[in-house]
Amino acid sequence: MRKIVVMSVLLAGGGAAWAGGGRMSLQETAQYVFKTARAHQELRAASTQTTFTDIGVTNPAGTVVIAGTSDVVGDGAVAWGTALGAPKGLLVVSDQSAGQVVVFNTAGTPKFILDGNAGLLSGPGDVAERFPSDAALRPGSVVAIDPAAAGKMVAASRPYDRRVAGVVSGAHDYRPGITLRADDSVKNAVPVTLTGTVYCLASDVNGPIHAGDLLTTSSISGYAMRVTDVGAAHGAIVGKALEDLKGDRGLVMILASLQ
Repeated sequence: MRKIVVMSVLLAGGGAAWAGGGRMSLQETAQYVFKTARAHQELRAASTQTTFTDIGVTNPAGTVVIAGTSDVVGDGAVAWGTALGAPKGLLVVSDQSAGQVVVFNTAGTPKFILDGNAGLLSGPGDVAERFPSDAALRPGSVVAIDPAAAGKMVAASRPYDRRVAGVVSGAHDYRPGITLRADDSVKNAVPVTLTGTVYCLASDVNGPIHAGDLLTTSSISGYAMRVTDVGAAHGAIVGKALEDLKGDRGLVMILASLQ
């Protein structure tokens, strides 16, 4: 396979995608890109230049940061990466012939896939929402609604607190799969897991925590404890332990589910 690297792709006619002062639809944009590529192919053929089997866009340092080619079954594939050439995203065709957008995290692991048939597929397993807080809250902390400030969160610090709102996401670098209110309009905000799996700070202050135990707030600020009083726990449950707590305090994975 002959590889040809070029400094730019489809830039000469790129402004046409915004002609008329309006943005093209996604379908129109895709058609435009293919139409432009085919036009360039015809120009190359007319000048006796061979067609390209793959194409790459390089940065000023000469590193390929965008690459396009066919995959092993002949479908089109486009990858993009960092200035050092580390892959960070991929546009491909799925096994079911649907479009897929794959996004990698900082470590280079695929974390999110948008699939034309299956929808959004996420590596992380929780849904969080950003809430403002006047205090710096540690990831994994159990939080409660701040009675002194509407809409704000504080670390939960009393047993069976019915103001419990969730767990601060991000402990063990376990990021939310979906984050609501993720724009900058909410200042000094923390992502609070509302549902799904998350690592939670927990204590054995109310007895050892085992997988399957219901968890509630405790007298230790930001820590959950095992439920022993079902009546008192009504409306104060933050979730269910998915594993045993090792030691007297630490992080435990839970299935967050406010009850």
